[in-house]
Amino acid sequence: MTTRRVARVSRFGDVGAMVLADEWMRAPRGTEVEVRVTHASLGSTDLLARRGGYVLQPMPGFVTGYDFVGVLESESAVSVALGLRAGARVVGTLPRMGAHATRLVLSPTFLVALPEGLDPAVAATLPLDALTASRALALAGPARSLLVQGASGAVGSLAVQLAQRVERTIVGTASARSRDVAAALGIPLVDYTKPDWPAAVRAQAGGAVEAAIDHTGSPLVREALAPDGILVHTAFVGRPGHERADSLRGGLAAARNRRSQPREAVVSIPTFVLRRRPEYRRVLTGLLADAAEGRLAAPEPVVVPLGEVWDAHRAAEAATPGTKVVLAP
Repeated sequence: MTTRRVARVSRFGDVGAMVLADEWMRAPRGTEVEVRVTHASLGSTDLLARRGGYVLQPMPGFVTGYDFVGVLESESAVSVALGLRAGARVVGTLPRMGAHATRLVLSPTFLVALPEGLDPAVAATLPLDALTASRALALAGPARSLLVQGASGAVGSLAVQLAQRVERTIVGTASARSRDVAAALGIPLVDYTKPDWPAAVRAQAGGAVEAAIDHTGSPLVREALAPDGILVHTAFVGRPGHERADSLRGGLAAARNRRSQPREAVVSIPTFVLRRRPEYRRVLTGLLADAAEGRLAAPEPVVVPLGEVWDAHRAAEAATPGTKVVLAP
């Protein structure tokens, strides 16, 4: 058996909750393959999970991380059919956390090839956030006007870039701290810390928007939406210390409002990756190709060794807009 090192949440809390552990790793079974991880992003979902606010990780003891870049150490009939041979550089997203490790055993149907010329550290910043942005736009449909909450954020900036490929009115929100980063996207911006920000959005868009992509769960977003519009949730930030409960309430409310006016929808990348794998691979392959060819600007990676995971979490908590922490096992 092979050993691997993992970054595990030993308890819910501050960065001291993270532990590095060496453990045995089982060999691949059936059509599974082994991947040696070289880069894995560390984002807001990982921080939320470490603090105990992430709905999909209700108990400590798990390994953090959803997406990664690595080298295929073994192959199977399925990986070969997908064009992935041993030694290939691959990119993947897991349907459940566990990517912050030196090695993974998984189905090759979660993997795509790393495009030639794309820096692996840059590629590692993209899968989870770019898939979220892409799915949010798909759920928003052909809206002619769009509000993107947190346009300077990892998901928001990618959503704006993807939305700009078709002619539509896009308005973003940003705080004073992140306004300069968001301004580089070339869209009208509204300060979401102002109490009348929904009215400012309507003014910038020339009326109520037809769709909104939101990560906050704020009820004020609906004030910027047309009655027949759609509100797409990528997350529910929630109150500090109450994130899990607020996320559950937000998700249930969105389910109840899926046919209301405005109607609501929720992006779930773990479900998308698990249940719609051919589409997931097709979309991720396209997003990575866009980044490799300069059509999609990724965040600037801040690379931290896995052995310094505590510093990585601190860096992610204080991350400058436009950057993303990447662990390097």
